[in-house]
Amino acid sequence: MHSIDRKWTDLAAGYQAIQSFKTKLTAEFGRAVRVGHKQQFRKELTEWQKKRRVFFALVAVAPLSISALCLTAFYFRDVACVIVYWAVLVLIILVTLAVAGRQYIREMVNGKPVPQPVEGLVVDLEGRWWESLSPQELAVEKAGEKGEVDFLTLLARSLPDPYSAHILSVTDVLLLGPSGIWVFKVEHWSGTIVKQEGAWKQIQTLRDKLGQKRREEKTLEPGPDDQWLQQKHEIVKTLEKHLPERAWTLNLIQGGVVFPHPKVNLDKKRIQGNTASYGPPKAWAERIRRAPPVDGFTLEMQLEILDALAESSGQQIVSAKDEAERLYQESTAELREYVAKMVK
Repeated sequence: MHSIDRKWTDLAAGYQAIQSFKTKLTAEFGRAVRVGHKQQFRKELTEWQKKRRVFFALVAVAPLSISALCLTAFYFRDVACVIVYWAVLVLIILVTLAVAGRQYIREMVNGKPVPQPVEGLVVDLEGRWWESLSPQELAVEKAGEKGEVDFLTLLARSLPDPYSAHILSVTDVLLLGPSGIWVFKVEHWSGTIVKQEGAWKQIQTLRDKLGQKRREEKTLEPGPDDQWLQQKHEIVKTLEKHLPERAWTLNLIQGGVVFPHPKVNLDKKRIQGNTASYGPPKAWAERIRRAPPVDGFTLEMQLEILDALAESSGQQIVSAKDEAERLYQESTAELREYVAKMVK
C-alpha cells in the first residue's frame, strides 16, 4: 500500500510522467547497463582466475618445501633436529592457514563468478517516486492521531501496492484501490461503546486515587457515523464539481467508522440505529482485502480523485509531476556514474 501526503497534487500527471521517464531511462541506459555488467563479470572472472593460479601454485609449493626439509634432515643428520623442527613448524603454519582460510579455499575451488541476469535498471524510478510522496513519520500529539497512525500501519501491512492511503484530517482517512473508494472516520475510544436513543456513549470503569472503582458514562457528540456521512457528502460534492466525467465512481464510496483502541469493546447488541458501518481495524482490513475489484477503476482515475480533493482542500500543495522530473534527472546522473564505474 502506498501512503500519500496531502500536500501533493498533479498525481495523475506525475504518474504518467514517471511511466514515460521509466521508458526513457531504459532506452538511454538499458544497453549500457547490460554491457557494463558483462564487463564487470569479465573483470571478476579474470581476477578470480589469477587468484586461483596463485592458490594452486602455493598448494603445490607447500608439500614440496616440507619434503625438501625432510630430505635435508635425512642427508644432514648432524643438524637433523633443527631441520625437523622447521619442517614441523612449517606444517603447523600451513595447517593453521588452511583452517583460518577455509572460506578463501572454498572460494578458490568452487567460487567461480557466475553472470547475474540483468532485469531492468539498477534504479527503481517508480519506487522512488512513490516513496517521495509518502508523508513524513507522523508525530502523535492527540489520541485521534494515534488511532489514525495505528490504522494506517495495519492497512500498509495488509494491503498490496495498488492501494493508496491519503490522510484527510486528524481522524479521517481516504483509501483508494481496485475495490473502490473507502472513507474512514477513526475514533480512538476505549471502554464499552454503545449507541442508544440516537446517541453514542462511552462507558468506562475508572479508579480514583484511593483505588475505588467508579463507572463513568460519556455521551459523544456529534456521533462518528454522522461525521462519516458528512465527510462522504463533502467528497461527493467535490468530485461532482471537479470530475463530473467520473460521476459513476461516486457509487464506489464505502467505508465507515474505525475503533482502533486495543481496549475498546463494541457492544453490538446495544449499538442501534447507526447510520454507518463500524468495526475494529482488522475487520476493516479483511473486508477491504476480500472486496472484489471494480472493472475500469484504474490507478490513473484514483489519482485524479486525489488531485481533485487536494485542490479543494485549500492547503499548500506541491506538484508530483515536478517531483517526477527531479527524480528523473537524479536517476540519470546516478546511472551515468554507475555505468562509468562499471566500464572502467
